[in-house]
Amino acid sequence: MTGSYIAIAGFLVFTLIASEKLGLNMHKSISTAAVRSVVQMFLMGLVLEYIFRLNNVWHVTYFAAFMSVFAAYTAKGRSKTGEGHIIRGFLSIYIPSMLGLMPVILSGAVPVQMNAILPVAGMVVGNCMNAHSISVDRLRAECKANIAAIQGMLALGLTMEIAAKDSVVAAVRAGIMPVLNNIASLGVVLLPGLAAGLLMAGVSPLKAIVYQLVVMYMIFAVNILTSYLACRMFRNDMVMAAATGEQG
Repeated sequence: MTGSYIAIAGFLVFTLIASEKLGLNMHKSISTAAVRSVVQMFLMGLVLEYIFRLNNVWHVTYFAAFMSVFAAYTAKGRSKTGEGHIIRGFLSIYIPSMLGLMPVILSGAVPVQMNAILPVAGMVVGNCMNAHSISVDRLRAECKANIAAIQGMLALGLTMEIAAKDSVVAAVRAGIMPVLNNIASLGVVLLPGLAAGLLMAGVSPLKAIVYQLVVMYMIFAVNILTSYLACRMFRNDMVMAAATGEQG
């Protein structure tokens, strides 16, 4: 464990030095994120100890809800959306996450054990959060760039759905692109965390790969749904913000 602590400290010090040398002026952000991550991870460890003792796989629904609330707050900060958007952010993250996790749990595609399902739930919610942030940011930019065309179509009597369709499509594409790139490089450039963890635990390589494929394609599916839901929920706000020159 001592070696792990030394490695953590070393990488953090290197990051801080690099920030200073490159003039990034991110010392405060890096330090805050580092302290926050350590506290959160240790608290998560305590929570996981308790949940594992309960050994009820359906507790993952509550755990995913908690993670989705936190993810919605984080996504709000990244996307610079208002406080009133947190509920919509939560729904666009939690609903797709559960729609992806339920078939996996019910089919037994991944071992139906808390120590297997919870990490998968974390991966799914985390990826949904990223898809949400990217798609909402892209939607804002697209609406701002195309506001004249959107307003013109609305003036002609077209619905908001039709007028903003191209902006929504571009935003959804942006939201799923990181996962698509990961899938394209899977096994050659990228060996994701689940497969790596299973291999380190001594699981058969083929079994680890099958589990990883299940999770990756599930993440791909829920990312599409998250991006689409987020764009539908925030579409009107972004168009109005672009029309009035506000941030949205």
